[in-house]
Amino acid sequence: MNPPVLADDILERRRDDPATAVVDLGTGEQVSYRTLARRVQALTDLLAGHGVGRGGTVALVLDKSTASVAALWAALRLGARYVPLDESLPAARTARLLAACAPTVTLVGPGHRDLVAGAPAGTVIPVGAGTGGWDPAAEAAPRPPAVPGRTPGDDAYVVFTSGSTGAPKGVVISHRALCALLTGVQETVGFEDGMRFLNVAPLFFDASVVDLWSTFLVGGTVHLLPRLRMPTQITRAVEEWRITDTLLVPSVIRMLVGRFSDAGRRDLGSLRRLWFGGESCPVPVLEAFSALVPGLRYVHGYGPTETTHSATLFLTDAPGAHGEEFLPIGHPLPAVDAVVADDGLRPVPDGETGELLIGGPQVMTGYCGDPERTARALVTLPDRPAAGLYYRSGDYVRRRPGDGALVFLGRRDDALKINGNLVHLSEVEAATLALDGVDDCCALPVPHPLTGRALVLFVLGRKDGAAAKDSENTGGGAPGTDEAALRRALALRLPDYMLPSRVEFLAEGDIALTPSGKLDRDRLRAALDAEVPA
Repeated sequence: MNPPVLADDILERRRDDPATAVVDLGTGEQVSYRTLARRVQALTDLLAGHGVGRGGTVALVLDKSTASVAALWAALRLGARYVPLDESLPAARTARLLAACAPTVTLVGPGHRDLVAGAPAGTVIPVGAGTGGWDPAAEAAPRPPAVPGRTPGDDAYVVFTSGSTGAPKGVVISHRALCALLTGVQETVGFEDGMRFLNVAPLFFDASVVDLWSTFLVGGTVHLLPRLRMPTQITRAVEEWRITDTLLVPSVIRMLVGRFSDAGRRDLGSLRRLWFGGESCPVPVLEAFSALVPGLRYVHGYGPTETTHSATLFLTDAPGAHGEEFLPIGHPLPAVDAVVADDGLRPVPDGETGELLIGGPQVMTGYCGDPERTARALVTLPDRPAAGLYYRSGDYVRRRPGDGALVFLGRRDDALKINGNLVHLSEVEAATLALDGVDDCCALPVPHPLTGRALVLFVLGRKDGAAAKDSENTGGGAPGTDEAALRRALALRLPDYMLPSRVEFLAEGDIALTPSGKLDRDRLRAALDAEVPA
């Protein structure tokens, strides 16, 4: 198969294929590539009539469905970029995102019209039969796309992500970047006919890019899971639809392991690969998963949204065989140049710590409407000025001597000093995540009258309160539910100055999770800020 040059080429090659392209697990609807192509043509004609063309923008305020997949393809066929937005956001934030991406057209699903009322949404087209807008079941005979002048450097999509300040960043990804990712992942991991990918991530989360486009590349079937509410949704779908691949954030994997009485009753033997990334996942959690679902290949992906999701991969069939508490983030994909650099942006020797700089065609075009932020994020290296722009990841890593695998060490912007000692919040969180009974955690700094700063550790404990494996904890409770046990366990892993001054235990109903399944750090930070007197 020739590597794709434009993202929509992937689907254009299959527009006469009767194989199933998408299954909506919420409604049970199944759509073949051939039917999808006919629906896309009808939407393409509609969008073109509203002025969408090369360089345009199609925003989506839609629930995940076969219709939203058709909308992605239709936008790309016209040379426009697609921008999926979180339909659960408040109207004010939705308006802010729409203003940043300046859509030509915004497709709005049932129940979401209020989100775009008065917002700079361009032409608003309601979605649904009888709305007078777009009927997703409408079809037209497919025709080859006729958009002159398109290049791989054209924008393919925009995904919004929040930085440490919470300000939204619209990351612009080109066709070149997306196709480089897909080609590199295919070359590194290898896919096969009949792949059935369970898509858990929302379309506005960049993990969905791998789920959808990697599957379409090999003519497989994407199974769209409605917004995750319970881990049993995943196990039920895997068994019923004989899923071969799924990509989960580690917090969801921990929930699955902690509640595997359901999974133990199900046949999950169809799974071939478990993809994960976005945060640290302790090896014991993966080993527990392996015991319940043997024979899996684990694909650990690392990559900021600014590098088209995955810049490096680490593949293993035996996560416990590497003798480490956390797996490395692996090696760069074929098109990626990964440089471990010092503060002067010069490479450091293998084994030394430095910031990870990422170059190559997978690097974003920039931040939507924000050239100043783009200039800070994309830099030229002094020792290779002709190599193009590199993205400053803000992550500290080291390259292992011998196999050259990259090891993640922490965030540059999560470092702070307590009593003169440098503390990385990610290091505290990694040590906590490695404890039994902990599903998720978040370490945040707060003012302290004596030391200037101290740490508050939020812990999402497991309902079953699994007993700790550390011998020192055998006389007490589990770290995920008992503070004394947690402190004893952390004292074995962290120096005194990294131990939290306060621990808050959370239950699943106490705090909202983000759409990607992580603890909502912004909400936790806001709760802490509210405690501090003005």
